[in-house]
Amino acid sequence: MMIPSRPHILFLCLLTISAFTASASDLAKKKEVSLTFQITPTHTGQATTTGLKPPLKVKWSVNLGGNVSYSLIVGRKVFVIGGSSTSTIYALNAKTGKTVWSQPSPSGWGTWIGIAYENGKIFAVPSGANGAGAMAAYAAADGHQLWTTTLTTQYVYSSPPTAWKGIVYTGGAGSGGTVYAVSEKDGTVLWTASVENGDDSSPAVTSTGVYVSYACPQSYRFNPKTGTQIWHFSGQCEGGGGDTPVLYHGLLYVRDLYDYSTDGITLKASDGTNVGGFNSAFAPAFHKGTGFYTETSSLTAVNVSNGKTLWSASPGSGDSYSSSAIAVNGVVYVGTANGNLLGYKATDGTNVVSMSMGSPISGYSQQVGLSAGEGLLVVPATSEVVALY
Repeated sequence: MMIPSRPHILFLCLLTISAFTASASDLAKKKEVSLTFQITPTHTGQATTTGLKPPLKVKWSVNLGGNVSYSLIVGRKVFVIGGSSTSTIYALNAKTGKTVWSQPSPSGWGTWIGIAYENGKIFAVPSGANGAGAMAAYAAADGHQLWTTTLTTQYVYSSPPTAWKGIVYTGGAGSGGTVYAVSEKDGTVLWTASVENGDDSSPAVTSTGVYVSYACPQSYRFNPKTGTQIWHFSGQCEGGGGDTPVLYHGLLYVRDLYDYSTDGITLKASDGTNVGGFNSAFAPAFHKGTGFYTETSSLTAVNVSNGKTLWSASPGSGDSYSSSAIAVNGVVYVGTANGNLLGYKATDGTNVVSMSMGSPISGYSQQVGLSAGEGLLVVPATSEVVALY
């Protein structure tokens, strides 16, 4: 079935350089940065960042003239995609919101889909490049282009990249599907792997696995270095679509199901065995053994070890949740369609933040997400990028 010169000066310089050369694995351990969609390479939506606790205040707000994406926060900059007819990568000063540099989408590359950070570089994947696919790398410090590469075989690109230990991973669709592994150094395509379609699924990556999941679901684990398929979980159909998987404590949370009683299922990361279900229209977030599952009308905290519901919340009359949740310093934040940022204590669901962002918390494509790092919480409010502290 188918569906759609002075030692202290030198030391300071080295500290600055290290902020732009640390690997994703090192940065992820520090949990002070946002590196890709849903903050981490495993998309768990969890962060610890110094000083970010309720009550929150607006530090700055910038209108980019068109729908904005999730943000990357690293090296005292906020990186985001935005704009109207031609989408642009912006590097904003994390303190002031002023543009440090910007790079418009090259002619013929369609609109930007997603970005990721590692080793002082921003990696971007556009929706299309003259009938094929592409990936580009930019220096995070000043925005100059380092390389571009062509992603062959497919012609639809809707999966934000994930960068890990010198390799960038993404997917493409059109004629079946393909997962790509690209060298961060020079854009060489290191390996490709065939999948049942390849839409809307930012790879979840660790040192031992690249995990992707598409409609029905069709879920996979590949060797990060060689592309060898380790397992494949096949649902009852295949077709266009997919959702970003989330990897947490040895389980892979996948969505976009067909003919299941829940929105999502959990697969053992080791071998792909189906071990349970969960309900979350958006990518679930995790914090200290608790999963936060977001439907448009409810946010539910669940103990992941025993499945017990700990608390639940709703967005309020006439409103609906419109983003995945993230967990920061013991508070769970989520956006709404009416433009409200809501925050709840992770332990008991007490509402501790309720702020209007002025516009619906939505933006570029379905990969809309909140970001946190370096003392900031960054919200995509349609065409506005709002930074809170």
